[in-house]
Amino acid sequence: MKRALAVAVALSLLVATAGVVWWFAFLPGQRAKETVQAIAAGLASGTLDDALFVTPAAGAELSRIYSGMGALRPQVTPGEVRTLPDGSLGTDLTWRWEIHAGKAPWEYTTPIALVRADGPNWKATFSPALVAPGLERTDRLRATRLSAVRGAILGQDGEPLAGNTQAFRVGIDKTLTTPESAAASARPVAELLGIDPDRYVARVQGAGAKAFIEARILRANDPTESALATRASEWAGVRAIRTTFPLGLTSSFARPLLGVVGEATAEQVEASAGTIRAGDLAGRGGLQEARNHVLAGLTGFVIERVDPDNKAAELFRVEPLNGTDVQTTIDVGLQRSAEQILAGVGPASSLVAIRPSDGAVLAAAVGPGSQGFSTATMGQYAPGSTFKVVTSLAMARHGITPDTTVECSDGITVDGYRFDNWQGYPAGALGSVPLRTAFAFSCNSAFINARGTVSQADLADAAGSLGLTAEPQLVLPGFLGAVPTEAAGVDHAASMIGQGKLLASPLGMATVAASVAAGHTVVPVLVPEPGRTPESTAAPLTEAEAAQLRTLMRAVVTEGGHASLAALPGEPVLAKTGTASHGAQVRFHGWMIAVQGDLAVAAFTEDATSGTADAEPLVVSLLQAAARR
Repeated sequence: MKRALAVAVALSLLVATAGVVWWFAFLPGQRAKETVQAIAAGLASGTLDDALFVTPAAGAELSRIYSGMGALRPQVTPGEVRTLPDGSLGTDLTWRWEIHAGKAPWEYTTPIALVRADGPNWKATFSPALVAPGLERTDRLRATRLSAVRGAILGQDGEPLAGNTQAFRVGIDKTLTTPESAAASARPVAELLGIDPDRYVARVQGAGAKAFIEARILRANDPTESALATRASEWAGVRAIRTTFPLGLTSSFARPLLGVVGEATAEQVEASAGTIRAGDLAGRGGLQEARNHVLAGLTGFVIERVDPDNKAAELFRVEPLNGTDVQTTIDVGLQRSAEQILAGVGPASSLVAIRPSDGAVLAAAVGPGSQGFSTATMGQYAPGSTFKVVTSLAMARHGITPDTTVECSDGITVDGYRFDNWQGYPAGALGSVPLRTAFAFSCNSAFINARGTVSQADLADAAGSLGLTAEPQLVLPGFLGAVPTEAAGVDHAASMIGQGKLLASPLGMATVAASVAAGHTVVPVLVPEPGRTPESTAAPLTEAEAAQLRTLMRAVVTEGGHASLAALPGEPVLAKTGTASHGAQVRFHGWMIAVQGDLAVAAFTEDATSGTADAEPLVVSLLQAAARR
C-alpha cells in the first residue's frame, strides 16, 4: 500500500515538473511565434494592432511611413524565432515589395526583437528601422514610377508618323479663377477647340476646386494649333501647359491606321494583367493600341527615404525600359496626297496604294465623310465591275482569252430579274465582241452569260488567287473581301459582275490590282515583321494568267474612253471602273482600280454617280501626285 502511494506521489511530481517545463519553455516560444506572425501580417496589410507593441501608436506610425507608397503593400515573411544574446527572443523579417509585375522586386530583411510582457506573452518595439533598413524616426517611404519614353510609329523611310511631340495641354485650372468663371469659360473654349461643349462644361463643373480639366492637346509646331492655344488662354482660368506627348503628324493624318494615345481606360487596365496601371498612357485604336506593348516600353520605379523636409535618399531603383519604334510601310508623301485629294469628298471615301513588288501598303487614306472609320481597311462594300478582273481570271481558267468572242446584249434576264448594262452603254460595243471589248466597256451581260461555264466556286478560287480573300498582314484588324463559294440563279449571276453577296474593301481591291501587276498573289503588308513572310493558301496566280488580265485592264484605258488615264505620263496605266448599286433607293458605290508601274491603287466613294465620274478623278490625282515624288 505504502509502495503504491509512493509511486503515485512520484508520478504526480513528474507530471507537475513536465508542466512547468512546458510552461517555461514551449508555451512562451509558441506565443512569441504567434506574435511575430501577427506583426508580419499587419506590416503586409498596412494595419498594425497596437496591442502587439510596447511602443505607443505603432499603427499610426506605420501608416505615416507607408503614406508615400500608395496602394502598394509588401509581402512580409518571419523567420524562425530564436533566443538573442540578451535573453530576449527575436527573428528576421524578410520583405518583398513587388512594385510592378515582371520587374525586379525590392527585397531586404529587418530584425525584430520581442520582450516578455505578461505570463507567456511577448511584445515588440516599433521603430521605422523595423520597416526598412536605414529609416530614422521621422522618415517615410516614397515610391515613384519612372516613365518609359514611348516609341514612335515610323513611315517606310524611317520618318515619324506619330511620336513624342512638343505640345500644349490646354484646359481650365480651377485654382486660377472662381467656380463661376471656370464654368463660364468652359463652353466657348470647348467650341473654339472643337470638342463637345456640353460634355466639357459638365467635366469642369464636376471637378474639384483644385483640378486642371484638360480640353485638348495641341501641337506646338503647328501654327494653327499653336494659335488656338494662345486664343484659348485668353479665357479666365485657361492654361496652356507646355508638354511632350505622343501625337501624329496632324490631328487627322492616317488616324484610323495609327490611332491615338491617351490615359488608359479601366478596361485596358483590367485586361493588361498588371502591365498597365491607372494613369498610364496607352494606345487607343490603330497601331497605337495594337502595338502598345511594344511602343510603351516598361515603366521603372524608385523607392526613396524621405525626411520631414522632403529631402529624399534613394533606396532602390529599377530603370524604365524605353519603348521600341514600330516600322510601317506608309509613304508619308503619298498618304498626305491621298488625304488632301479626299478632303473635299462628302460621302465616305478612300484611296489605297500598294506596291505590287512586295505588297507594301503605301497609303490607306479616308475622307472626312468616313467620320474616323477606316473605310480603307475595314469597309465592306459590293465591288461592282472592278470584280470583273476576278471573273475574267475564272473565265481564263476555262480557256477564255481576251480575244475570245463573247455575247454582249443590251440586257439579260435571269430567273425573272433583269440585269442591264450601264446607262449610255455604246451600241458599237454590243453583239459578238472580243472579251477585251466587253471588259473595256464593262458589259454586264457578257459576263453574266459566262455563268454556265464559271461556277461560284470558280469565282471564289479566282478571288483567292488575286489575294482578295486572304488575311491581310496589317497587325491591326482588317478586311479584304468575302466571296461565297456557293450561289445559284440570280445570286450567282450578280456575283459575276461584283454584286449580290460579294464584299470587298478598298484595300482588298487594291490587292487585286497589285496581284495583276506583280504576276503572283499579293498579300498586303503594313508592318513588316522579321522572319515572317506573308503567304496565301489560295491557288497561285500565274504570270500567264496575270498577263491576260493586264491586257484586259490596259484595254479599259486605250479602248474604253478613259482619256484622263491615257494622258498620264510615265508607264502605261491599267484600270477597271466599277459602279455597284446599293440600298432600297438604288444608290451607287463608285470604284476604280488602277496600276502604273510598281504602284496599284484603288479609289472608292460610298455615294457616287458612277465609278468613272467619281472614283476616276481620285485615281488620276493620286497617280499624278505619285509621279511628282
